[in-house]
Amino acid sequence: MKKIQIRTSQTTEIIRPDSSVATLLKVADEEGAEEFLTSAYSRLKAVAEGNAKRMYEIDYFIDAVKEVRTEVEKNQANTAAANGPEDNTEAPNYERSMQDAYEKAKQKGENDPNRVPTNEHEMTNQVREILGEKIHKKARASRGGNDSDDELEVVRGNVEDEHALKCPVTGMLFKDPVKNKVCGHTYDRAGLMQLLGMRKTTCPIPGCSNKSLSISQVEVDEEMVLRVRRHLKREEAEKRKRDLEDDDDDEEGGNYTVLE
Repeated sequence: MKKIQIRTSQTTEIIRPDSSVATLLKVADEEGAEEFLTSAYSRLKAVAEGNAKRMYEIDYFIDAVKEVRTEVEKNQANTAAANGPEDNTEAPNYERSMQDAYEKAKQKGENDPNRVPTNEHEMTNQVREILGEKIHKKARASRGGNDSDDELEVVRGNVEDEHALKCPVTGMLFKDPVKNKVCGHTYDRAGLMQLLGMRKTTCPIPGCSNKSLSISQVEVDEEMVLRVRRHLKREEAEKRKRDLEDDDDDEEGGNYTVLE
């Protein structure tokens, strides 16, 4: 699901309102361009909501598996104690137990006052932020309490902490980020190879318990690739804006030589 969400975000990034693709469509005044983009944005937000819904369903399924596993272990222990290891009684219908446990977990989750609606889920908000929408998030109180009316407004364009986009080994902006599947930390591939070349096998993140660092543990961090790309595009757009403002200042207040 996370990979699907990454692809959804990448697609949104390509056609977001201020992208070159959207701009070209509008400038070319192609028939139906605005309608096409509006429809595409709606579909992408719907896909993100669907991703959020499936994430909840996965959580419900995991909770159901845990409950049924506990039930199985308890029944096996009771049966063995009462009848011995060679018991021939009919096995319980665990498929029905799974269905019942899933419905129970789903009902509990959907009735949880702290449950974030799919249209406000972080997956949906990620797409909406890329599209430039203003997002209002309600701060939710602890279970059993009342929701706070305080709202946090998240607006796309806020500068992301550049430190989070830098390799902890090289100190440089990520170029080829890879994520460790064991501990979840991200490094640039060049930084990782530098550590391994020095025969260091401990994750460089302070406090990490991963003491067996290896190249086989990592995979491409596609989310970080997207974040860095977005950061660079934002910087490029800001530079163009500054350059245009400097040109305007030069035209309006430039130095002129007066000939007498």
